[in-house]
Amino acid sequence: MTLKFEQKPNLFLKSLIESDFLLVDQKSKKDLRHIKSFNKNKDSSLLFLDPLETVKTVKQLIRLLQFLKKQNSSVLHLVVENKQYLELAEIFFKPTQTNSLPVLVKENLPSKSFSSNTLQLLILLNFSLNNKETTFKRIFDKNIFLINKINAKFEKNNWGTYKIYNDLSDFKKLVFLLIIIQQTLIKKNSKQ
Repeated sequence: MTLKFEQKPNLFLKSLIESDFLLVDQKSKKDLRHIKSFNKNKDSSLLFLDPLETVKTVKQLIRLLQFLKKQNSSVLHLVVENKQYLELAEIFFKPTQTNSLPVLVKENLPSKSFSSNTLQLLILLNFSLNNKETTFKRIFDKNIFLINKINAKFEKNNWGTYKIYNDLSDFKKLVFLLIIIQQTLIKKNSKQ
């Protein structure tokens, strides 16, 4: 039984590595605490995210999704700026019976209000959110208090949001993240 427990964390880390989720573009800031460098020779180096920090932040997202899934009334808002990525996300989260909660895929911040009894999670995929009080006030006025930002923007003030540092302009990384979200939201049959 302990063998299975030890394999799961290794499998998750292996998936992060194989998906290139840990690799970062050379133009990323090398002085950030969660970016590491591996020098192959004098002329070339490889930049990558700190595996432990990345695993921690992705697991935070998974736990948020699991918590949301257990609620009686909940909604997931997925905001994507890139129109091609928006269409891909819409395909991933078409309303089906496999999703345990509604997923609203949009290119702008949510405008529809839900009741205060509905728990809402806002996930921003490479969406530039102005760190202004008015923007956050507008989000909070919609009763959205859980926010997860996934981008490569360095932010001094995270305004109490969850953050996964990564650049999702790489298609492979985006697909990997959408699969994680989708697999977390799939309903489990009671027979399994």
